[in-house]
Amino acid sequence: MNDSDPTRGPAIRPAAADDAAAVAAVYVRSWRAAYAELLPKEVLASLDEADWARRFRSRWDPARCTLLAFTPGRVIGVAMAGPDRQDPLLAEIYAIYVLPSVQGQGVGAALLDAAIAHLDAPLVRLWCAAANNGSRRFYESQGFALDGATGSYEISGHRLATVRYVCPR
Repeated sequence: MNDSDPTRGPAIRPAAADDAAAVAAVYVRSWRAAYAELLPKEVLASLDEADWARRFRSRWDPARCTLLAFTPGRVIGVAMAGPDRQDPLLAEIYAIYVLPSVQGQGVGAALLDAAIAHLDAPLVRLWCAAANNGSRRFYESQGFALDGATGSYEISGHRLATVRYVCPR
């Protein structure tokens, strides 16, 4: 991965199971910012870092690509990727989250590039909330394009429409 030289972007390293609390903090804070206009406030307020950390630990798979972006002493972003859940001949970015305080500083792009570099497939796909315009603009700026597939994601009884993006490697 890379050292924390600011001219080359954030430092990135593979995650370990004991990074669960740091990963959970990034997830919860990112969700609260990204979905503030898409989900009820009480749903976002109910997101619990300890619960997310337990889920991360229980689903930990060292064969899966889980990467952390960090500055000294602080995880600032996380990306997860691996075989596409619908077509294992392709690859998928399962998640990419960056702390709101460092968004727009190249952390997401660095994580996305590092995750894609770990994947061995001709095409990378990802799903995004259809109404999450900030994330959609980010993925489009990174070379991803809509492929026409739609779906949905449920959280706490609320369903979010999703769209799928693809990018050739």
